[in-house]
Order: sequence, then C-alpha cells, then structure tokens
Amino acid sequence: MLHIKNSFLFGITIYAYFTIAFPVLSAETLKIGVLMPTSGSGAAYGIPAINGIILATNEINENGGLIGKKVEFVIRDTKLKPSVASAAAKELITKEKVQVLFGAISSGVTLAVSEVAKNEKIVLFAPISKTTALTGKKFHKYIFQSSANTIIEGRAMATIAKQIGAQKICVSGFDYAYSHDLFESLEQKLAGPTISAKYHVKFGTKDFSALISQLLSAECDTVVGAIWGGGFLAFVKQANPFGLFKQKKFIWGAEVGSHEMANSLKGDYPEGIWANSYDLWYFKGPPAHKKFQQALAKLEGQKETNMWPITTYVGVKFLAAGITKAGTSESEKLVKALEGLSIDTPLGRKTIDPENHRVNTGEFWGPMKKVGDSNILHMSPPTYFD
Repeated sequence: MLHIKNSFLFGITIYAYFTIAFPVLSAETLKIGVLMPTSGSGAAYGIPAINGIILATNEINENGGLIGKKVEFVIRDTKLKPSVASAAAKELITKEKVQVLFGAISSGVTLAVSEVAKNEKIVLFAPISKTTALTGKKFHKYIFQSSANTIIEGRAMATIAKQIGAQKICVSGFDYAYSHDLFESLEQKLAGPTISAKYHVKFGTKDFSALISQLLSAECDTVVGAIWGGGFLAFVKQANPFGLFKQKKFIWGAEVGSHEMANSLKGDYPEGIWANSYDLWYFKGPPAHKKFQQALAKLEGQKETNMWPITTYVGVKFLAAGITKAGTSESEKLVKALEGLSIDTPLGRKTIDPENHRVNTGEFWGPMKKVGDSNILHMSPPTYFD
C-alpha cells in the first residue's frame, strides 16, 4: 500500500513507502531521493513518472527488497526550477540521508541537480532528461542517463525527414539545452535536407502567435519541433485556425506522440504529424511489455496507460540491478557496478555504456492517424528507433 504525506517543504513533499510484510528484510531501509515536479504544469509529467517508480518498487519489495533492505523513495517537488531542485537535492542528502538521487524531468533542472551529485559524490540516475550535456560536456562519474538522448532523437528525425521528402527545414523549440542539443544532432545527421531557419521561444511561452506567423511565412516545406508539454498543446490550438498543419510537413519530438498528448487534444490533434513516444499502451510487443502494461493498467486504473511510467520503471530496475551487483548502495562501488550493466526491460535488453554512462534507449516514431471510431489519434504504424 502506498502512503503519501504532504508538507510545505519545497512545495509538496511525498514520502513513498510500502506496508507489506517482508520477513527477510531488516528494519533498515534503503533510501533513494526522487526529484520530480508534483505541482503546477510539471505535475502532468511528474505524477505519471512516479507511478513507474511505485510499480518497480512494489515488485522489488515483494521479492525481498535490495540487499536485505526495504526500498524507500523520498520524493521532492522540483517545480521545474533548477534552484528549487538543487536545494531539494541537498536536503535529501543531508537531512533524509538518501543513498542515491533519481530524476528529474527538465534538462535544465537535471543539469543543476547533477552538479549537486558531483559535489556530494552521490549517484544521480536520470531517467527522462535528454540533453547530451549531462553525459557529455557536463559528464562526471556519478551521473547515469537512461533516457533516449538527443543524439538518438536527432538521428531518428533525420531519417524521417529523408523518408517524407523534406528539403528545407525550419526548427523550433524552447530556448534551452534540450532543443539546442537536439537540433545540433539533427543537423549533423541530415543527408539531403537542410535547415533553413531556427525559431527558439522562451521556456514557458504561452502565446505562440509570433512563432506561428514566422512559420507561415518561412520558406521551408517541413517543420521540426521540440516544444513540449502544455506548450505544444497551446501551440497546436493556436495554430489550427491558420491552417499551418495543412501547409507544411511536421516532425515533432518531445514525446508529443504519447497517449497523454493525443488524449489532451483529441480532435484538435493535427493528423499526419510524425511524433514520438517512449511507450504506447496499444503496441503489440513482446510478452514482457504486455505484462508491464497489465500491471501499469491495474495501478493506474485505466487500460489506456500513460507513457512516462516506463522511463522511471526501467531506471529503478537498473538501480536495483546495480545495487544487487555491488552488494551496497555506496557510491564508488555502485558506479563500478552500473558501468556496462545490462538488464531485460519491457522493450528489450538495455545496456549502460561504461564510458559515457548512457543507456541505448530508443523511442517509437510514426505518423499520428485516426484509427477506428476513436477521436484520439494513434501512432500508426509505430516504428522503434534506437
């Protein structure tokens, strides 16, 4: 059973622990600090991501815990702000005495937390943030990244651009690390098409009228985008009346092909956009994926599950395997155990590169289409790029 306790430290603070009888477990717990947005606009990402943590932790504790200890996650709200997340990370380490950090979502926030992890010499496992700066320019031995990074995403976009006959490409995204890294990767991988214009908007922009005007008048036949979350929803709703999606081809990253996004827009979602998603509840995959989806559906109380849980579920499973291999959560030994580690996941076997600490995680890509009588578009057909 999951128990949630609220306080007003750093917004909403959530302590997750499980009251199941574990005769083989000691009274001591293994504490992992989780940094996720649980309030404001970021909660739409943070809460589903926490579901993946709950699912994996339930499985671990029901099977004897880790190294004889019950796993406990202590969760802090980042509010999608680097300063808040950094302060929360320090509090988790000094006050809560967590042995590992886990999170966050925004690349800017995770980069800030990574600096804390480096200074405190504690492992940070990043299951969602995509910027390659984490395990590239800002690499240190305590950072591990299991998300599909911007190199993989940019390569997929370049492949799709060639496939759909793109010639001149306009790119647009929030003006921060993720978008810049992604479009740099795209430009490096393009074979034939060229980037003719770049339009970056301030992170958190809600009025996209200027961007829509720029794209309407731009001399490009294809738009590649990376605006995410509520920004993408607002952009679509504001652009639809101008017929923008009928005038150009669109390839859009940032997981806007997820069921969550399609369900939010329903009939407003422009048909034909090529989009991506970490997971799809309707994907007919291997038995392990079916089993995962069944367990997630039971936890969420819905057949049409969210996408984000698979990212944190896999991340927790990597940590569990690393701690088991090391026989401890002590940072130096855990780092060695995680390097080169391979595990089976709902979407196949994944491995942590021992040199850059990146996991070979891919994503589904495909055109968003109307399927059957549903007013919620599906990715059809989905293709997995890794």
